[in-house]
Amino acid sequence: MINKKLLNQVLRFEKTQPVFSIVRDLNEMIVKYQEENNCYFFSAKRGQKASVLDRELFFKFVSSELLHGKKVSCFDDVKKIVRADTREDNIKYSGNSKTNYVRVFDNVVVVKKAAEVAQLLEHKDLQNLEEIEGFVAVENGESFLNIETIADKFKYKHFIYLGGTSNSLTREFLKDKRVEFFLDFDIASLNIYESFSCKEKSYFIPEDLERLFCEHPNTELYKNQLSVLKENYSDDVSNLVHLIKKYNTVVEQEVYR
Repeated sequence: MINKKLLNQVLRFEKTQPVFSIVRDLNEMIVKYQEENNCYFFSAKRGQKASVLDRELFFKFVSSELLHGKKVSCFDDVKKIVRADTREDNIKYSGNSKTNYVRVFDNVVVVKKAAEVAQLLEHKDLQNLEEIEGFVAVENGESFLNIETIADKFKYKHFIYLGGTSNSLTREFLKDKRVEFFLDFDIASLNIYESFSCKEKSYFIPEDLERLFCEHPNTELYKNQLSVLKENYSDDVSNLVHLIKKYNTVVEQEVYR
């Protein structure tokens, strides 16, 4: 569940440097995250003001640890989530004529077939999927919601919602599966793809991807992500890396229709 208390502590840094006592809980999480990920973007000491040293890494932390993989890149993004009502807090999925609103918890896998209602499966229920060898992992909620319109473009018929970096149960489940990743065509998603271990994996690359880079560039997002661009990536994503560097921009998956 989204912890709005911590998100409100995040928002304290929008226009000021709050004192340590106001962001104590947030600091505890960040200290642990920095140690585990060998990075440093936040400074806070008792009796002193806290400060964000690297906004890119700060929002990467917020996305990963506070929002279960939902990507945010600025304070306005965080404010929208904090101010959302109960329905807006949830990710909307629809199948046929029904619409469901659900939260993606860390112990739930969200899976569906095209034109069917999404299922929320806990660990004990995953045995129902054992015979299915291949899945399409979809990064964004909007694309997962509308997957029926492009379902025939992919290798597999079953779709799993990632929500950015995905939760631990989804990652563990996909280790023994063949997975086609339908992600944003950007740097953050390249890093997500590289972080997954699967029986077999591939990054969905449309034949007309270069056209999408020309017609739907997101240069601001590219600038925000540039600091996490790695020197080397897998050979199977070399074309995507080439286009990102060639056009100095990125493309979000929602534009692919």
